[in-house]
Amino acid sequence: MQLSDQAKKHLLETSKWANFIAIVGFIAIGLLIIMSFSIGTIMASLPEGSLGGLSPKFFSFFYLIAAGIYFIPVFFLFQFAQKTKQALIQDDHNLLAFGLKKLKSHYKFIGILFIVLIALYFFLILFGAFGALLM
Repeated sequence: MQLSDQAKKHLLETSKWANFIAIVGFIAIGLLIIMSFSIGTIMASLPEGSLGGLSPKFFSFFYLIAAGIYFIPVFFLFQFAQKTKQALIQDDHNLLAFGLKKLKSHYKFIGILFIVLIALYFFLILFGAFGALLM
C-alpha cells in the first residue's frame, strides 16, 4: 500500500494538530499536579463538615490520580504526532506504522475509559435510586 500525496498531506496536518493537543494536554497535566498540592490546603481552610466527611488529602490524591490517568492518552497522542510527522518527512513506513499504533492505543485507552466511566455512572445512579427508596 502506498499513500497518495493528498493522504500524506492530511496525515501531516493531523500530526501537527495532534502535537498541539498533546502539548496543551501536558500543560493541563502540569496544572493538575500543581493543583493537587494546593487543593488540600484550600479544602482544609473550609469550615469543618463542609466536605461531607472527606479528608482534604483525598482531593489532593484525586487530582494526582486524574493527572496520572490523563497522562497516558496524552502521551500516546504525542507519540503519534511525533512519529507520524517524522515518518512522512523521512518516508519511513515502519515509523508510520508505529505512529498509527500509538494512535490506536490512544483511542483504545479513551474507549476503555469511557466504558469505565459509564459503568461508574450507572452504579452511582443505581445506588442513588436505591438510597432514595430507603429514605
